[in-house]
Amino acid sequence: MGSMITTATHATVFYDGARQYADEAGGFLREGLEQGHRGLVMAPAPRIDQLRSALGRDADEVRFVEDTVAYAPQWNIYRTLLDFAADAPEVRSCVVAEQQLRHRTPAEVHDYRRLEAAINLVFADHDVDVLCPYDAGSLPAHLLEIALHSHESLRTDGLSSRNTGYGDPTGMLAGLATVTAAPARATTLVCASPADVSSARRLVHSLGEEAGLAVDVVDDVALAVTEVLTNALLHGEPPTLLHVYDEGDTWVCHVHDGGHLPIDPLTGLLPPEEPSDHGYGLWLARQLCTAVDVGADASGTHVRLHTRTHART
Repeated sequence: MGSMITTATHATVFYDGARQYADEAGGFLREGLEQGHRGLVMAPAPRIDQLRSALGRDADEVRFVEDTVAYAPQWNIYRTLLDFAADAPEVRSCVVAEQQLRHRTPAEVHDYRRLEAAINLVFADHDVDVLCPYDAGSLPAHLLEIALHSHESLRTDGLSSRNTGYGDPTGMLAGLATVTAAPARATTLVCASPADVSSARRLVHSLGEEAGLAVDVVDDVALAVTEVLTNALLHGEPPTLLHVYDEGDTWVCHVHDGGHLPIDPLTGLLPPEEPSDHGYGLWLARQLCTAVDVGADASGTHVRLHTRTHART
């Protein structure tokens, strides 16, 4: 039987080495299983192997998903978690979630900060306990800092305590919704009506191929641009522009309209019940692109769709 707890918990653990990882994450899972909870692990393959070994026969009660699947793209972990919980809605879930952050681009890291902060809001009323391990033995300080500010509790030696570094998630999301102007070198298309969306798709395909992106990747980006641009034309204000440019390790398709509507930082973070629901375009874009930035300033609303220009190593 599941527990009577009706709110989520979101904890982190700093580990240094395989043994400490197995003790902390394995202990967390075993505690949940002993209470009748269901276990889900989304982690790199070596960590999955370590947890299987630590859990022994109990590993058969846990679903394991490699991070290369669960975090492809990063926001897919929300869908993975939701689908897992939906399989047994009356049973609480204990979840270990970790990816190889050191291989992420700056745009992806920025988006991951958003993902970690948003968990505290979008899953607040779900029957789930989430533990996010961070490798203190290898990750640089700026990545470990994400854990310090995004988790309400800290697990140490099998015990959880209040994390004094935890920040208000709403404030964190607002701080991450910054606007970056398109550079002067960007290729820009002015879109005055829905009829111009087809021209935008052609531009994305042409420039994506020039950038050396795979055809299927460009197809995904073109679909994301279609959704975001259509939304801007229907609900934003002119002028509506599509800027395309390189930025470090990512290729950016940047939709900018002149509207100044307040932006809910949670819009498009969860799958809508119907494709016509508000936020569907952003949700779809987050499933198709490496990272998505949404922000507004005096010039209007900006949605930046990032795509990796090289494969993860």
